[in-house]
Amino acid sequence: MERPYQQSKRHLPMNQLDRAFQFAPFGALEGFNGLIQEKTKMYARKKYSNAEQEQQIMRQLKYLQTHPLQVDVSYFNEDSGYYDHVKGMYKSIDLKKGRVTFEETSIVIVNIREIKLLNKK
Repeated sequence: MERPYQQSKRHLPMNQLDRAFQFAPFGALEGFNGLIQEKTKMYARKKYSNAEQEQQIMRQLKYLQTHPLQVDVSYFNEDSGYYDHVKGMYKSIDLKKGRVTFEETSIVIVNIREIKLLNKK
């Protein structure tokens, strides 16, 4: 362990790129990279909606008041600091507090990024 490094007399020193190619068999995990990229979208910094997006969210919430449908809501979770999802039915809205409740989760309306309709029953 305490001996000095001896340069090989048979092999030339390998550059970094060639050294990296040694690990090419791990290229099978490349598809995993796409999954990681998809997951990192949830952990992005909070993005603020423009007026058009806010109006669309409000239209969707008003529609859900009269049409009980299963939805998937993507929203910024202030407790964790990341985007999160809740799946369920619309329960109530409190415009004074600016909050909407889906199942047991209360969400600040301006933190809602997207509302998707789940399979119709």
